[in-house]
Amino acid sequence: MRSGWLEGRIYGICEWITRLAYVNILWGLFTLVGAIFLGVAPATVALFTVVRKWLLFSDNDVPIFKTFFNTYKKEFLRANKIGLFIGLVSYILYIDFLYIANVREAFQLAFSVFLFVILVFYAITLLYIFPIYVHYELRFLQYIKYSFFIGMANPLMTLTMFLSIILLTVLFIYIPGLIPFFSVSLVSVVLMWCALRGFRKIEEKQNAIHRSNSKA
Repeated sequence: MRSGWLEGRIYGICEWITRLAYVNILWGLFTLVGAIFLGVAPATVALFTVVRKWLLFSDNDVPIFKTFFNTYKKEFLRANKIGLFIGLVSYILYIDFLYIANVREAFQLAFSVFLFVILVFYAITLLYIFPIYVHYELRFLQYIKYSFFIGMANPLMTLTMFLSIILLTVLFIYIPGLIPFFSVSLVSVVLMWCALRGFRKIEEKQNAIHRSNSKA
């Protein structure tokens, strides 16, 4: 009995490792298919779509390639709007940091603090934007707005996301051989797992408010 349980656990772990490696490779290939710049956002949406199905429905029989490929095609244009937003804001922040380096010392601290706050808000938005994109059907600007507000409303999960990414980054620095197989897929699992719990808390609060209003 004990041996069977252990074998089942080992098999489950090996299955997860294989799936994560496979979907990570798919992400890299489909990013290249889109000439990197146009491929990275739809490939990331496709990746999060697969991961969401694994976590939300505990579905081990998700047709990975079919789901990934169909999502990539379907969301190519819409996902690239998100990618364009991320690229544009990242470029503006980069230019701002270069500008601060040339600002007079008397103003550097104030500008640096302001830009740091903006950077933190932007980072919070980035953590949630893909999980929200694959979980909810919204308009473009709503994805951005909801990503920020849900991130701020769930500080514990947001902090867990930040710390997890830092730990995974350290892991990949020390074991770079993991990067081609697990870098993006592991990060997506962590972000989606935390985001789903954040979504659930918000939905529970909304349901409680709705029940309270119904009784009133």
